[in-house]
Amino acid sequence: MSAPTPNPNPTCRECSGRTIKWGTDRTFQRYKCKSCGATFAEIPERPLGAMRLPVAKATLCLSMLTEGSSIRSTERVTGVHRDTVMRLLRFAGAKAEKLLDAVRGVKVDDVQADEIWGFVKMKEKTKVEKGITDSQLGDAWTYVAIERTSKLVLSWHLGRRTAEDTEHFMAQVDGATAGQFQLTTDGYGPYPAAVENNLGARVDYAVLQKTYGADASEDQRRYSPAKIIGTFKEAVIGEPEESRVCTSHVERQNLHMRMQLRRLTRLTTGFSKKWENLKAALALHFWAFNYCWMHSTIRCTPAMAAGIARKPLRLGDLLAA
Repeated sequence: MSAPTPNPNPTCRECSGRTIKWGTDRTFQRYKCKSCGATFAEIPERPLGAMRLPVAKATLCLSMLTEGSSIRSTERVTGVHRDTVMRLLRFAGAKAEKLLDAVRGVKVDDVQADEIWGFVKMKEKTKVEKGITDSQLGDAWTYVAIERTSKLVLSWHLGRRTAEDTEHFMAQVDGATAGQFQLTTDGYGPYPAAVENNLGARVDYAVLQKTYGADASEDQRRYSPAKIIGTFKEAVIGEPEESRVCTSHVERQNLHMRMQLRRLTRLTTGFSKKWENLKAALALHFWAFNYCWMHSTIRCTPAMAAGIARKPLRLGDLLAA
């Protein structure tokens, strides 16, 4: 005797009985239970939550944002309203931040850390002049730790340039890494204490201190970086190899951030007006950097080089995560 043909329709939500098709509700299929008579509509998957935006259009918006486009230029090209683009950015940024925080215990050999300056709504000087005390306005510093070989961004932190934020950042580096490794930072004062408190003896830590020369004019000093006239390497913890004391890779990552993030591009009006928007944009950038972008030097993504991913991902995969 042959087995009965399985019913392709979903079971009843009330009594789990068999159902039959019962017309459509706009574009959704409706069903009716043969046992209790209850009717219900098919609920499609909605990876964007309450946003009624096609996934393909949402992916295009995120792709433009990660390639240096502003909110309004994304609106003009895609036809998606800027408010929807902002909601999409915060939605994707929250997902990206959770996935990046899940990276723990990565085996590393050589880590470089640095911080990059930005601001929210106004610069710190203007904030002080206006007497504003809101901690989420003014200068905003992004701390970044990158593995030299795989190019993987191990951890990042958006905060102020204070000892407390430096401690928080180094605690994140401690959770993201495993084993003994070498660490290099610049000469920012709170780094040595933060490294010792969080990483202790499992790092060989060195500081690369750069000396800058004075520019000839005010205009050059304002719009061009000062010229480096010398460097000084100092071992702080353990026995770091002098040949590996370097911050060039993380500083190149800083340049990449300024090119790919409109919010960090200097002398534009694309800067963030809200702290949470800048944080979402940073999370999206770092997720795309780790999992999507192929790097010519390693011929794969940083996540693949670090052994935490098997293939390059796309921004659509982030929405479906």
